[in-house]
Amino acid sequence: MPTVDVAAIKRGLGVLQTRALNGLRHLGDVPVEDLASTPREAVWSRDQVVLYRYQGGSRTKRTPILLVMSLVTRPYVFDLRPRNSLVEDFLAAGHDVFLVDWGSPTAADAANTLATYCDEYIPRAAEAACRIAGAERVNILGYCLGGTLSLLAVAGNPTLPVRNLVVLATPIDFAELKPLPALLGEGRMDPEHILDDTGNVPADFVKDTFAMIQPTAKMTTLASLWESTADDEFTAAHMALVGWSLDHIPFPGAAFGEIVRLLLRQRVLVEGRCPVGGRTVDLADIACPVLSVVGARDVLVPTAASSPLEALLSEDVLETMTVPAGHTGLFVGRLAHKKHVPSIIEWLAERD
Repeated sequence: MPTVDVAAIKRGLGVLQTRALNGLRHLGDVPVEDLASTPREAVWSRDQVVLYRYQGGSRTKRTPILLVMSLVTRPYVFDLRPRNSLVEDFLAAGHDVFLVDWGSPTAADAANTLATYCDEYIPRAAEAACRIAGAERVNILGYCLGGTLSLLAVAGNPTLPVRNLVVLATPIDFAELKPLPALLGEGRMDPEHILDDTGNVPADFVKDTFAMIQPTAKMTTLASLWESTADDEFTAAHMALVGWSLDHIPFPGAAFGEIVRLLLRQRVLVEGRCPVGGRTVDLADIACPVLSVVGARDVLVPTAASSPLEALLSEDVLETMTVPAGHTGLFVGRLAHKKHVPSIIEWLAERD
């Protein structure tokens, strides 16, 4: 008569119970706790833009870090959850960490142009971070479109006190961001036709566009969720990231129009030159070291969209790091915490 392993049966039942409870949490949209939990304080603001300084850490590195998010998503992904936080990693490495929070655009922000972000908000936030930290320069880390804006800000403002620039999943050739050419390419919808009564692009349009880029995302998400439901922390991390990916904000109308006409239709950044604030900004004018981190599995900003940067900056300025990750896996998740982020921290340390 076969021996019954009672302990194994109990373990199996326990796993099933955990999966069931976590599955119900997901289906019931139970709020995820401990989002963006690292203490911080607002240290500067202009219009709706707020500069935060994170608390904790030893602040032994002399050059602070300024985090710059895209214009269509909220910045708490930088500090997603305890032990799954880029902010925590930088603080633990001794960095003084600042974050630019764009807020949620209203009618008052509809007239914001590329110059508003690249010549006003980013430079003034960088100067404020230096002043508050008592530092001569700042390191800027820009994510996705935030990286594009950071590149233009540094190139267009040669006196900006930037020691190093890190750009993650940053588009240069916007024609490679599918399905944008089919939606907004030459002869397609004009940007003005998408704006709502506030003069901005509605958050739902942004969310639906991302869904078109990944039509099987829901099925992939469910499969990934099933793998994670056996562990409470994995489930919480999964739900936090999915929640962030759906948490879009309106896109300022004037800046959206410039991006469609200049970066998507005319593809001006492929040649490295872009009109900003009445003059032409040339990316080749960037003199500080630049690290471009690219995800080999990124479908939102594929490598073909980021790779033109390599032809625009000299080898003395640019270093490219390609990692086996998707769009957020560059700095979120277990592999990012063990490998990708430490590589970025080491790169900065060598140049600090």
